[in-house]
Amino acid sequence: MNNLSVMMREMDVWLSPAIIDSAKRCVTRLISAFPDNHTISNNRVLLAYGGGKDSSYMVAYVRYIQGLVWQEKGDTFHLRISTNRHAGMNDCVMENIDRVYHALHIYGDESVTCLMTDGLLIRPFDRHLPLPDTVRQQNRTDVLMSGHRFQADARSTFCNACNLSMVNSFGLAAHYDGGVDMIITGDSPREQTAYFAWARHLSRLFDAAEVENRRGFSGFLATLDGVAERYFGHIYGAENVTPGHRITCQLPRDPLFFNIYQDTAYEAGAHWALLNDFMHFRFDVLMFSFSESDCGNPTLMAHIRGLRAETLLQRNYAEGIREYVRFALGLMAQKDFPAHLIANMAARYQDDRAIAVQRTRAAQFAWQAFGLNSQQLVCMIYSPFTEGGKNLAQYLAQESLPFSASEIHALLSDDEKHNPTLSDQLMQISGLTLTQLRQCYRCTLVTSLLEKKQQDPLSRILRYDPHKAIIQVNNGVLRDTVSEVISGR
Repeated sequence: MNNLSVMMREMDVWLSPAIIDSAKRCVTRLISAFPDNHTISNNRVLLAYGGGKDSSYMVAYVRYIQGLVWQEKGDTFHLRISTNRHAGMNDCVMENIDRVYHALHIYGDESVTCLMTDGLLIRPFDRHLPLPDTVRQQNRTDVLMSGHRFQADARSTFCNACNLSMVNSFGLAAHYDGGVDMIITGDSPREQTAYFAWARHLSRLFDAAEVENRRGFSGFLATLDGVAERYFGHIYGAENVTPGHRITCQLPRDPLFFNIYQDTAYEAGAHWALLNDFMHFRFDVLMFSFSESDCGNPTLMAHIRGLRAETLLQRNYAEGIREYVRFALGLMAQKDFPAHLIANMAARYQDDRAIAVQRTRAAQFAWQAFGLNSQQLVCMIYSPFTEGGKNLAQYLAQESLPFSASEIHALLSDDEKHNPTLSDQLMQISGLTLTQLRQCYRCTLVTSLLEKKQQDPLSRILRYDPHKAIIQVNNGVLRDTVSEVISGR
């Protein structure tokens, strides 16, 4: 337990007396909650670690508690830390995680197991392991297929599939090597109850099969597995849902939940020195994007808003960017980001020159992370092939594309139709295969909450997403000011 004693001495310098007292109270609650109160090392505890500022503090706090338990009992619980990777995370996130692990003396400590999940693959953490191409390709396709269904709505395009993947990573980590006894979370019991209710609501919304005799965390996972199967069935077609879209729910044991933040504060500002000076957490220029500190996708959400204004709405890129920035800075304030980080983000988009720099950076990230170019992002904004090509004529006209609408309709409406040249051209401008384009063609566009309310599950998911706002924008095509929904992170 040498690592623990060294870590405790070093962390004591950085923690306030109030935080240390809160950790001691948490130890008392935690030991009482363990299935085995006598042999503490028999208890396995799972902690998810996204690599951002808040989850880095959470890892430090739980690690300190692990040390306190050892000091009190001469024994401590086994801590399993799991990170779920996706294409929107670059190597800077892995570097932050690596620095945190070094600072907390986790490497070489037999009481800790560090894992990472890449799609269905779970393995020991190694910051130098590249993201598998299969995961990057799946993330790319999920973005495109969702984007062409939701008309590039920010949250729906980037977050729906990603959130379900994150849930699956919990299942994989809870299943790994015999399972775990407890999951440490930052959510209160009330919030946990709300998540379970949300899962059941989604299950009813998608008319998923009832999960009989399954309670607790495995029941939660099983419920969301049914939701995932139905959700991706709506996006790809029921026959095209892959194992990678499902959620692991058969667990060796059903873990309990333990709320860590009953005893400590969550805000990064209150723990800035610990994050910055002790754990050497760094806010990367791409991974620190608006209200996220471990994902570059919000940068793409802003970029798409700019492209949308420039193309679909016939205005200019900077106007669309400023709409997103106003909205996203508000989200940062709601999430209690320190004022200097909000100011830092605002400065990135402070004038036309700064916006141009960010535009280049976002375009490069879209290509590096997802293999998507600007033409393919613009195509997704119009969603021209979905719902029988409803927006096709507008797309071809406004983008001055030399394609025949009638030939495209003929190709996409008939699965027996062959036109290799046109198929290749459509794949180049959209990023989608002919099979995927035909799937879009057969599906309806998802309507926003400003349009006539539809009762299909995808429209209702969009309608009830909390991270959105209604704003007034200039529509250069209609030459009028209109109300629009904006969403993001």
